[in-house]
Amino acid sequence: MALIPVFKPGTHTAVDGRKITFTLENCIDLAESYDPSLSEAPAVIGHPKLTAPAYAWAKSFEVKDGLVYAKLDQINPEFAEAYNAGSYKKRSLSIYLPDSPGNPKPGHYYARHIGFLGAAAPAIKGLPDASFAESDGEQGAAEFSMADEEFDENLISILSNLRDLLIEKEGIASADLFLPQWRLESLRSISAQKQKEKEKMPQSNLDASFAEQQAAIDAKNAELAKREQALLEKEQTNKRAEFAAFADELVKSGKLLPTHKTTVVEVFMSLGNEPISFAEGDTTVNSSPVDLIKKVLSERPAFMNFAEKSAASDSEDNVDKQDPKVIADAAKAYQKEQADKGNTISISQAVTHVTKAKK
Repeated sequence: MALIPVFKPGTHTAVDGRKITFTLENCIDLAESYDPSLSEAPAVIGHPKLTAPAYAWAKSFEVKDGLVYAKLDQINPEFAEAYNAGSYKKRSLSIYLPDSPGNPKPGHYYARHIGFLGAAAPAIKGLPDASFAESDGEQGAAEFSMADEEFDENLISILSNLRDLLIEKEGIASADLFLPQWRLESLRSISAQKQKEKEKMPQSNLDASFAEQQAAIDAKNAELAKREQALLEKEQTNKRAEFAAFADELVKSGKLLPTHKTTVVEVFMSLGNEPISFAEGDTTVNSSPVDLIKKVLSERPAFMNFAEKSAASDSEDNVDKQDPKVIADAAKAYQKEQADKGNTISISQAVTHVTKAKK
């Protein structure tokens, strides 16, 4: 015979979501109520249906050092060899609750079967190699097992924060390249699906739980989308301000007409960030479109607005030539100037002189 630890007191969560507390007295009741002549608990691999073979039988249960032990007999040699080799180190106990239908001893806890598992991690701390296992669906029976490890939400949170930092420092394009949003949502969906499969709730409860999880995911997605949109708008605003400042410097240095400033800024805003590579003489240029255009505009020679100055001069000359009062005043001034020098000229001579001087 072999004495194997299979259970311990404590509050444990069954796969259907129920939290059940087992006191030391409950464990003693489980051991003392067991009667193999009434219903013998088999040792099986996993938690199969009733037609699966038994690899040993529980002759009795006892409580020792705070743990529930099963005393196994009629152990299959091949199974014993596999167990000793470590293939089925983990165990779980299927238990009839006092009010379970089919309980051989109603009003008491009763061992239903012992499932030997593979690589599942222990669920009950302090119980050597013990674990909870899934129920085969018999109503009222409580089977306990270590479900798959829950997805680490702390890791998802860290990755989300890292993506936010990438967006703020490098922009959304870089964040989507190294840590796309769909990857985070995929991880959240996998975690939710594992939880769904683990709990094995009744369908109505399961649907409600999944709907709540989906609503939480949708709310989180909406929040993330809002934050990303705000960061994108901030990034666009900063870029526009940067390009506008660059265009202003070009205008001040005479390398860009003021009417072309808006055009230059909008062209910059529409350009992508992918670098352009090309040969220039003996060297290879590898720069972004924005940097290339900035270089061309910065190296452009300055110009003077001769057209505006010429137009102003022409306008001034036209006024002098066409205004009789101006010509008369100028002629009188010239006539007086000559009189002061002792020269006598007529007003018509003065007008002729002034007119010729203007021309």
